[in-house]
Amino acid sequence: MHVAEPRLFDLGIDTVSDDASLAILEGDAVVAQRAWRATSTVSRELLQELDELLRAAGIDRRAIARIAVDIGPGQYGAVRSGIATAQGLALALDVPLAGVPRLDADAWPLVAAGGTVVSVHDIRNMVAWAAYGVGPDGLPAQTVAPRIDTPAEAARLAPRPATWCGEVADVLAAAQDAEGRSGDTVVRSSEVPRAVTLVRIAQARGLFVDPAAVDALYLRAPSISQPRPR
Repeated sequence: MHVAEPRLFDLGIDTVSDDASLAILEGDAVVAQRAWRATSTVSRELLQELDELLRAAGIDRRAIARIAVDIGPGQYGAVRSGIATAQGLALALDVPLAGVPRLDADAWPLVAAGGTVVSVHDIRNMVAWAAYGVGPDGLPAQTVAPRIDTPAEAARLAPRPATWCGEVADVLAAAQDAEGRSGDTVVRSSEVPRAVTLVRIAQARGLFVDPAAVDALYLRAPSISQPRPR
């Protein structure tokens, strides 16, 4: 008689940029994590890295209870590959899935230190950004909803003072100086892989839902050709 393996672990999947990551958590504790620089087909690398992660953790896929995936914004193909893989795995395992925005994940580890955090993502001479502080429940909360601006516009519009994080710290640092934002700080990267933070946000916010309900976050239409009318 087959005895089902207890489902104790949460899996985080992040593929929205070239710096991808995976993590397995039991509660808040990180059991195993992997981070790598994507160099070829994200979906192929993701499955290989997932197998390595499970081996490192010493668990079977059937021990996964919930999955959290990064829904962007980010590289279109990479975002879709991560979501599709997470949905397929969640459906196969019959477990819920959480979709967590990338800007939230980048800001989350820094908000606990207090003050305002501005999370940014580079979009070809523009930036997607949002601002965060501590909400009434003690958890990070958006104070400025995600939007797209030039780096200089983001520097002008963002709350002051702030800690900036994300891909375009160097560009924003120059823009901040031009706007007289001398009280700001810039965090160039987080020591915590984004996949770990995705799980922690989903746990804290109770974001796990039907996998079919999870979709990519687009702040503007994807730059792909639309089908022509027949």
